[in-house]
Amino acid sequence: MKKNLFLMIAAFAASPLMGQDAKQIADSLTIPPVKAGAKQLPMPSASGAQIKFLGADYEQLVNSKGKIAPVISDTPVNVSFKVTKDGKEAISKDYEIMLQAPDAAQGNPKPRIIPEILQWKGGQGEYKLGNTVSVACPEKELAQIFTADLEDVAGKKVKLVPPGAKADISFSLLKGGNLGKEGYRLQVTRDGVRIGAATPTGLFWGTRTLLQMLRQTPGSVPCGTAVDFPRYELRGFMLDIARTPYPLSYLRDVIRTMAWYKMNDLHLVINNNFIFHEMYVDKGRDPFKELYAAFRLESNMKGKDGVPLTAKDLFYTKKEFADLVDYAERRGISIVPEIDTPGHALSFTRLRPDLIYKGPMNHEKRRSEMLDAANPETISLVGKVFDEYLLKDPKLGRPVFGSKVVHVGADEFYGNKEDYRHFADAVLKHALKRGYTPRIWGSLSTKPGKTPVVSKGVQMNLWSTGWMRAWEAVNLGYDVINTNDGALYVVPYANYYRMDRNHKGLYNNWIPNRIGNETLPSGHPQLIGAAFAVWNDETDLKHSGYAPYDIWGVISGSMDVLAQKMWGKAKAPDSFEEHRELVKAIGEAPRTNPLHKWKDSKPFSVVPGKLPQQLNQPALGPGYRLTMELELSAAPEGKEQVLLSGPEGELFAVMKDGTMGFRRDDSLEFSFGAKLPVGKKVKVEIVGEPEKTTLLIDGKPAGTMVLKSFRNPDENFEPRTKGVRSTFVLPLKVLGSSRSEERRVGKECRSRWSPYH
Repeated sequence: MKKNLFLMIAAFAASPLMGQDAKQIADSLTIPPVKAGAKQLPMPSASGAQIKFLGADYEQLVNSKGKIAPVISDTPVNVSFKVTKDGKEAISKDYEIMLQAPDAAQGNPKPRIIPEILQWKGGQGEYKLGNTVSVACPEKELAQIFTADLEDVAGKKVKLVPPGAKADISFSLLKGGNLGKEGYRLQVTRDGVRIGAATPTGLFWGTRTLLQMLRQTPGSVPCGTAVDFPRYELRGFMLDIARTPYPLSYLRDVIRTMAWYKMNDLHLVINNNFIFHEMYVDKGRDPFKELYAAFRLESNMKGKDGVPLTAKDLFYTKKEFADLVDYAERRGISIVPEIDTPGHALSFTRLRPDLIYKGPMNHEKRRSEMLDAANPETISLVGKVFDEYLLKDPKLGRPVFGSKVVHVGADEFYGNKEDYRHFADAVLKHALKRGYTPRIWGSLSTKPGKTPVVSKGVQMNLWSTGWMRAWEAVNLGYDVINTNDGALYVVPYANYYRMDRNHKGLYNNWIPNRIGNETLPSGHPQLIGAAFAVWNDETDLKHSGYAPYDIWGVISGSMDVLAQKMWGKAKAPDSFEEHRELVKAIGEAPRTNPLHKWKDSKPFSVVPGKLPQQLNQPALGPGYRLTMELELSAAPEGKEQVLLSGPEGELFAVMKDGTMGFRRDDSLEFSFGAKLPVGKKVKVEIVGEPEKTTLLIDGKPAGTMVLKSFRNPDENFEPRTKGVRSTFVLPLKVLGSSRSEERRVGKECRSRWSPYH
């Protein structure tokens, strides 16, 4: 009886294991321990099932064949598997394994930088830099960037010596090894600093680590060896430059800051429009004629009536954009331009009104921005616009879009699903034909159908689980990017999509492989990375006048968090509070001053001679008071008179409407709503604060701020005098007009300005 009871218990215990399906097995595997020095990943097994290795989050350490690379310090790696049983497949969850170093780490503790160094073996002592630092680098452009950054960070004189010569800091390109495209090896001894990598990009990332170390301990770095590479190949940021203008100088600040945190993918939305058409339609207005839309690149395309595709307020020439692509590439960053069609395409429908979508659709009030997706002429038009930038430009001798990834948009099309699929397939294949890797917004879960849409060689932003589900995209064959709106979107000054209010939650809880309510293995070979996005929905009738300046903290304050989560290990090394203290310690990226702060806060004064007068002072960000004595000799109607000018904008004594005001480098114009008296000397004060610039005349507040750039159609819309955000960076290059005598200030102008914070 006891024997039969024993056998019966054993049978019950074994039956669940015997009856498991592929998914149950995949998520209950036992991974054999990895011994120190092991060269091959030991595989789990399960009776009646086939198990294949799927991938690792650090593929440089465990490659697609399960081969293990050596480590210099104990390093956790997440691995996953594909299980097949009874003809059905399942992907496992993540299993963490520990790769052990052959000997225990000792010596100096790991330097703290953002993102965290992956592997570190500490040495003894430190290397001290002298007053002059010699640098040997085989890459000329890298040498130029690094030496200038080093002088800025460490305050040292830098001397370049020939590659291979003895130097304080030397670089070398390595052959073989497991560093990949972005990895680097940084070695500090008492004899100097050595940075090695397989590519110039890897060498550049090594310089960011070294410079962050020097920011915290100027003049010295601890001895030890770092081996570092990213967890995800794509670490991105998307910026909507279409619906709010951004000057090129700001984009360069964005690039330098991304590079500081080893982010490598800058997605720029080139065209878009105000999405809330109903605000016009419901007032009896025509959004097709009046809605704000912009295409930010110089283009040859014009409509039959002469309407240009290119925006009138701010645009980049083809050369400027091509130069920006090169600027980013030298800093390890790929620029991915997005031309968005068939939705969000008002710039295109104004070019070709005959190509407005005619089929049944949701959001009827937004029809004017929808291109006729299935029409061959639409596909031809879009292809011609892309070809302006994908093919070699005759003047530049190269394509404007120099990087090899281009975004075709294709989000939020509200028409027929088969029309959408036909269009998406056509534009993706067009980019592929031109030799580019196309990227698209995921929409196929909402647009299911019979028309095939190419997936091989295509990247997909997974932004909304309603529009595209993660596992469906992977199973269709797309390489996917986590851009989930609920976690990673920011719409500045809106009451929705405010990732910027959840930085602590992101740092503590967000993982790049969780996309909405779906989780992929962190090392899934089709999960290439993640990106956060800033969308400027609050444009046109909703625009409050906010400047790119005003959202710098939103952008930079998101980068430090997400860079750590996308480059660094699954578990963050510090508390959020400690992380933010480290952000302060390493400071802004070298040679970057996005908020235009003065190191010297002493007041600066000038008594002008002949105007215009070159001041050549750096611009001054909010936190200033400008005091002037002015006597306006005349104020001819329709003539501008410039007080101060520079790359950041112009301060006007007189605008065309006769009032005092300013124009910013983002092309927005503001009026103080007050006029200076003619023929009378007055004391004028401009007080610059974040989101608020105030005019005082003879000590009294004057006028009401008016945002002039986004039109106010009539009194039925909220006037642009309420809630205006009027941040102004004070330009200090030229006093008085440098363009024409008609723009001269009156006969006297004594000026004094100072940072008052």
